[in-house]
Amino acid sequence: MTETTTPITRAGSIYDLGYRRYEGPRLGRAHAIRALLVESFRTSYGIGRGGRAKIAPIVFGAMAILPAVVIVGALTLVARLGAREQIENAAPIGYDTYYRSISAIIALFCAAQAPELFARDQRHGVLALYFARALRRSDYALARLAGFGLALLAVLLLPMVILLLGRVLLSTDVAAAFGADLPKLPAVIAQALVIAGLFGSLAMAVSAFTPRRAYATAGIIALFLVPSLVAQIVIGLGSGAIGTWLVLLSPGTILEGTAALFFGKDLGEDLFFFDLPRWTFLASAIGVTAVAAGLCVRRFMRIAA
Repeated sequence: MTETTTPITRAGSIYDLGYRRYEGPRLGRAHAIRALLVESFRTSYGIGRGGRAKIAPIVFGAMAILPAVVIVGALTLVARLGAREQIENAAPIGYDTYYRSISAIIALFCAAQAPELFARDQRHGVLALYFARALRRSDYALARLAGFGLALLAVLLLPMVILLLGRVLLSTDVAAAFGADLPKLPAVIAQALVIAGLFGSLAMAVSAFTPRRAYATAGIIALFLVPSLVAQIVIGLGSGAIGTWLVLLSPGTILEGTAALFFGKDLGEDLFFFDLPRWTFLASAIGVTAVAAGLCVRRFMRIAA
């Protein structure tokens, strides 16, 4: 007896769903820039990412805030002893010197977090996705720069807020204490803007030219350290013209000059013999920031996504 086999046939159905145009709201280029700026700010602190991405910003942010917390704690203790004014006058860190005391921490924050923006996008090959949307290449670069600059501003201004609130609220006359510190706030904000623009743009410019995080981090640290060291060596040798140019190109010495300009202080011992108006340091900071930002924009205008 023979068995007949019936071939198995697979049936499928094709559904003609048709093509429908998207008729919803188109948020456009401005919304895309804002979204990328906010995402850059969040990425700078590891928000929305794993725990390892949050270690560096938390550590460096805490280190930047720590001196302000210590100062406020010391003022709280001495206020009970009635020696608050003497401690304030003898305190080595104030509004005019706080940024200088944490400049190394800010540089490390830049070296750790700037590669998370430009370098990571290049490493994972997602630039084509950004450029396929409403964003222009220049929009992408500038939004990343602005987001990282805002992240730096938060690190710089938060300890100053703590310091201000501690000084004011611990005073017996809160209104008088706030009135005494209020004229210093424009200088504090101006110096924070200079640091965020200068350090942020330099760090992002290095990150824009390499997809390797390690290379970008090492390059940023070298960019902050080498010019200052070379400037100190040249100053020690007594070179005039070369020393002047190096002073105006070194991030560390630029910030010393702008701090002297904003807070009305004398230049540091290493800079006092240079016959330079203090406004030249601000002009140098603006120029270096503009050049670094321009390099970032040019890099992504020419890069093949």
